[in-house]
Amino acid sequence: MKILKSIILALLIMSVGCDVDYFEDPNEPSTPPSSGVFNKAVQELVQDTRDVWFSGRFTLATMQMWQQSNYGDEDRYGYRESMRETWEDLYWNLENLRLVIELNEDEATAVQMSAYGTNEGQIATARIMMAWAFNLMADTWGDIPYWSYGDRDNAQFQALKLTSEEEILQPAYATQAAIYADIMSELAAAAAQITAAGEGFSEGDVIYGGDAAKWAKFANSLRLRIAVKLGNATEAADAIADGVFTSNADNAMFTFEGSDKNASPMYRSWNVDARSDFAISHQMVALLKGDNIQDTLGADITTNPFAGVADPRLMEYAEPNADGEYVGMPIAMTSAEATTITWESLPNRDNIIDKPDYASVLMEYAEVCFLESEVNGWSQTEYEDGITASMEKWGVAASDINSYIGTVPAADMENVLTQKYIALYMDGHTAWAEYRRTGYPATLLKPDVAGFPDGRPYAVFEPTSATYKYFIFIPIPAEITNELPTRMEYPDFESTLNTNNYLDAVGRLSDGNSLTSKLIWDTN
Repeated sequence: MKILKSIILALLIMSVGCDVDYFEDPNEPSTPPSSGVFNKAVQELVQDTRDVWFSGRFTLATMQMWQQSNYGDEDRYGYRESMRETWEDLYWNLENLRLVIELNEDEATAVQMSAYGTNEGQIATARIMMAWAFNLMADTWGDIPYWSYGDRDNAQFQALKLTSEEEILQPAYATQAAIYADIMSELAAAAAQITAAGEGFSEGDVIYGGDAAKWAKFANSLRLRIAVKLGNATEAADAIADGVFTSNADNAMFTFEGSDKNASPMYRSWNVDARSDFAISHQMVALLKGDNIQDTLGADITTNPFAGVADPRLMEYAEPNADGEYVGMPIAMTSAEATTITWESLPNRDNIIDKPDYASVLMEYAEVCFLESEVNGWSQTEYEDGITASMEKWGVAASDINSYIGTVPAADMENVLTQKYIALYMDGHTAWAEYRRTGYPATLLKPDVAGFPDGRPYAVFEPTSATYKYFIFIPIPAEITNELPTRMEYPDFESTLNTNNYLDAVGRLSDGNSLTSKLIWDTN
């Protein structure tokens, strides 16, 4: 009965935006192929976290990689409820990943599922993707309902039981400490499991095509990310020893299809929905040009560790404006003001917004290099390897890479972490976690700078008038005074649908269900 419930739920989910009909009889659902369930779950996970809402208006805007050119509220932390409701979408997709596991464990379906790859390999692959998603959710909200394959009987882990025999409709929120510890355990076990299986999915795996060795590297690399975030040196060393990414060929990427229907979310926004809501930020352009942001008197507001050094990634990240210049979008004071700016540079067309088959990165080799540099005391070798990997991924010429590396200052904490931020372009969520953990980069605008409670006026050169225009960064939420948000608020419906568990979780947060509560690893 349990697996029948799961199949019915999965078919309902997969029927949305999916051309495959898994019903032989309208009154009796057949068993869906695990490869199709997995493929759809991963596609939706990437779409939900890399779309114009959760990514464009939330993480990319918050980390000042992009800014909005039509609506400015989210740039100033006025997040809409739709951003928080990604929570619900993520749990639907996690339910499908759990179904992949059930289909490969249940005696009634396991043999049939083996046509799509080894049972153990499929289970391990689903575990790794669940770990990736749960880590993202914990990094966003803090305590959340959680489920574990390896510790499924843990009374604290009650999520994903909508279709189980227990049918827990109001799951407890597991603590962050328990979640992160279990995710690292899951990743280590899943890496060993898929290595022993020798194969993942034989079809339906867009990320690695069933390559067991690459999935194991992804698991170990993700474990390294979490271990460094938690300051767990032993776990970090073990992850590296077990085998992490060693080149860009290992990057975990989901490549979208070339058709309009299944193209990347950013392509669909610009080319199908005919919208143009985003531009590369003034702060990112200044960082890549080697400039500091200045106030009305010409004094520096931000500190660019690469001052005077032009980064060749600028032309890969952004599109020149109508005058052939790279000019970033400032944080506007109002949405109306944002629409008056017409000289901003868009994100790069060929690499991002006009590329239907854009490859969205879940984790990449450059990040691993910078993590290894940190583990090794800010080592120079891994620092240079990370810069090289990032530039090669974006198509920068070898001569330009060598010239840049020969010009930038040597590795130290600020330089490594600022280069990591640059390399994480388009992965605003990971950059947000890194900023909260470390306080870098120091090139982001904050609402309270040098004693200006409403934000220090900063200058942006307006090319159309050849004069400077001045902006003030005033956040919308009253609780934000001098920093970026440190978490996202829980969605409103949790307070009514899961009241007691919601209140327990809110009570464990340092500042309640607010944008200013800090997660357990946010100690800077």
